[in-house]
Amino acid sequence: MLDTTNRKRYVLTGVEPRVAPEPWRDGIGFRMFMVKVHQLKRRIIRLMCICAALGCLAGVTYNFLRIPTYTASSELLTANTTLQMSGQDAVVTQVMVENTLIQSEIEMLKSSSVLGRVVDRMGLEGIDRMLPRSMVDQLFGVAESSSATARQRALASLRANTTVNRVGSSLIIEVRVKALTPQDAARLTNELAEAFVQEQSETSAVVSTSAALRERIKVLGPTARIISEAVPPNSRDGLPRTAVLLLATLLGAAVGAGSGLTITSFDRRVRTAQQLDTVTSVECFGYVPKVKLGKGSRAWRGGPCDLSSIVARSVLRRARSAVLERSERMPHVVGITSCHGAEGKTTLAANWARFIAREGASVLFVDATHHAASAGEAGGLHELLRGEAALEDVIEPEVVPNLDLLRSGKAHGNPDLLWTNLVQAIAGRKLYQWVILDLPPLSSSADVRSAGQIIDDMLVVVEWGRTSESRIEQALRSLGPVRERVSGTIINKIPQSSLDPETLLEARAAFCASGGLST
Repeated sequence: MLDTTNRKRYVLTGVEPRVAPEPWRDGIGFRMFMVKVHQLKRRIIRLMCICAALGCLAGVTYNFLRIPTYTASSELLTANTTLQMSGQDAVVTQVMVENTLIQSEIEMLKSSSVLGRVVDRMGLEGIDRMLPRSMVDQLFGVAESSSATARQRALASLRANTTVNRVGSSLIIEVRVKALTPQDAARLTNELAEAFVQEQSETSAVVSTSAALRERIKVLGPTARIISEAVPPNSRDGLPRTAVLLLATLLGAAVGAGSGLTITSFDRRVRTAQQLDTVTSVECFGYVPKVKLGKGSRAWRGGPCDLSSIVARSVLRRARSAVLERSERMPHVVGITSCHGAEGKTTLAANWARFIAREGASVLFVDATHHAASAGEAGGLHELLRGEAALEDVIEPEVVPNLDLLRSGKAHGNPDLLWTNLVQAIAGRKLYQWVILDLPPLSSSADVRSAGQIIDDMLVVVEWGRTSESRIEQALRSLGPVRERVSGTIINKIPQSSLDPETLLEARAAFCASGGLST
């Protein structure tokens, strides 16, 4: 998970810097994406649940507003006959029915002449009562109109609720009509089929003054007959209400999951060690979990604070080892900063100082944040840098065993050229093995660069899910040559639910190695 190599860092000295590779072009894009999905699984699940609830609500609304309809069907067989002469005899035979003829029959079934026969038989009021109305008509009603407009509206409504299809490649045409009740659906379907047969019979008749001749040759040309009458359907159209609710819920959950994954893929805020390692080109020491304030330590199996301390102790040990590998000079002067304020760098720096002090090394913790001093506060770092106070006057010895504290004091001006006074005061007073400086955020890059006169290594704290990759790159570029001294980064305030399995296994191993006791 973590890069244990010490990659080469570039220095801004007028030469074009080496640009860190884009994470999605470095061969680790999919792996980084999967790590992000694991870390944000709770957010994705919450989004899925919200969208599923909205989908279920939409399904309930649809079921409430949906008009129950029923569809009946009838089948007609088409044929095409002609008169062939064989000598003195005339024979009526059937010829092949072409696709164009079938399509013509289908269009004729939906023509105004055929539909008009049904409207005339059932009446305008009957048609309006039997056929389902649109949602607009239900909500706002139908305005009064003339009889001609009412007839056109009835024809349009009947045509909209009528479906005519060819059954496969056969000569059978299926007629389906939708109505509000099963009986009305069957009645309208049969009326439409009979009206079509009657219309086709009248159209195919040869105009002649002889009634006997019309009767004998009326079977010539395209003909149709009903082979299956419509019966009232047993079930209404569409899916059952339960199926609609289930599908709407599943669709909402799918939309929520897709949205969560899409947001995750486009989110460029730093959340993974691999991502931070790629952006900064230095080692990321790991994750420090977010601790809820106001809760004490608990046992391993039930205490999130104990888990946080074990994981954090592993990260702090890794950071200390990296500093020792880079330099053997005493004391080790290390600065700790972050891109923004309130990312937890001060708390992490203090915990790191206490951790090193508990290991037996003498540590001086320096508050170099330049915050405004409170009324009555004693002098501190700034008084020491300006030569207004001696180290023994401003230092707070033995805050914890092996740990001394040097507060910020009252800042007046910028201590750009005075940092060497701190080194001289330390050398003249006592030999500390570690000097840890809590530096201002990188948003005040000038203050951090001025402190770079005396620091050997710098740690950058990045809050999980807050700072974007571009912001980190910009902050590191603002350091100039001091960037060369950045030895590593730490991801702070990660939710415990987002810790990767490898980190949890490492914490469990550390817990077992310590005898099952939290510290």
